[in-house]
Amino acid sequence: MDTSTEAVPTPVPEPEWRGRSEPFQVGDPGRAASLVVPIPDPDGWDRRDTVLDGVALMDGAKKPIAEVRAASVRGLSHRAYGTVRQDEYSFRRTTDGRYLVIGVADGVSAGKLSHKAAIVAARKGAELIAKALTAPNDLTPDNFPWPDLVHAVAGRIERLGRERLAAMGNADAQTMSVRDVAAHIASTVLYAVVDLTPVGGAHVVHLLAVGDTSAWVLREGGRWEPQNAVKNDGAELHSSSVHALPLPPVTDPKPVRTTVAAGEALVLMTDGIGDPLGHGTGAVGRFLADVWAKPPASGLEFAAHIGFARKSFDDDRTAVAFWPVPRA
Repeated sequence: MDTSTEAVPTPVPEPEWRGRSEPFQVGDPGRAASLVVPIPDPDGWDRRDTVLDGVALMDGAKKPIAEVRAASVRGLSHRAYGTVRQDEYSFRRTTDGRYLVIGVADGVSAGKLSHKAAIVAARKGAELIAKALTAPNDLTPDNFPWPDLVHAVAGRIERLGRERLAAMGNADAQTMSVRDVAAHIASTVLYAVVDLTPVGGAHVVHLLAVGDTSAWVLREGGRWEPQNAVKNDGAELHSSSVHALPLPPVTDPKPVRTTVAAGEALVLMTDGIGDPLGHGTGAVGRFLADVWAKPPASGLEFAAHIGFARKSFDDDRTAVAFWPVPRA
């Protein structure tokens, strides 16, 4: 057959770009995930909806010690009602390079100024810890004066609250009780100090929590190991779980010591993630164990993970995760 007159197909050019962004869903995402229209808070233009980080920590030979991912995402509820994100995180390395200090805070929803309490708790607390651990003294995470730190952070939140309330026209701001101040500005907080010098392949971690912000170690095989009491898990909650600074805990919170090794991850999270995670054995636990079996490629990907849609969970979500890198 003569085919000399058949048209020659025009080659389809290769696309110049690829990729797509699609929100993660775990189980039933609920209707709100697709219906909520985020609106800004007119009183918080400089408070970002989402913040994130993705960095590696290096040793003196420029070899990676660990990967760190962090993100704080405004919840559906705050997006819908046009109120600011109340969570906050911070991390910093001590100037001698020995320790990584992490702070994760969750402002109490009822307080209009609680996002400012979370900022103080996460950032100032981590700064005070890092400075103390590098000052010319004998302080180490094992003998750190945690009660003094908690009281110092509580005092800063209280002072900020009184200043802000006075600026807002509250004539009683300087004389009201701490409990009355806390009704306007309060936050839970969780601190971690990670020793970046591994011993036997594992990094020692010291944790201190005021309130229900939680710490977990994702062990090999995808098993979530809680480092403090799981919220709503019977009557054995730590006494500090119901408190938020500047209110002092009824008893001084007790630090927890654990380890994390290569192939595992240390994750600090607010209850916006901790509540759907539960005991880590359900669908959310399996999802996060799968995607965090190794460090996500970027902070952007990590933020997308913690922003997953799941019915009935609409609070702010914040997490900081630490993945040790195998050492030769």
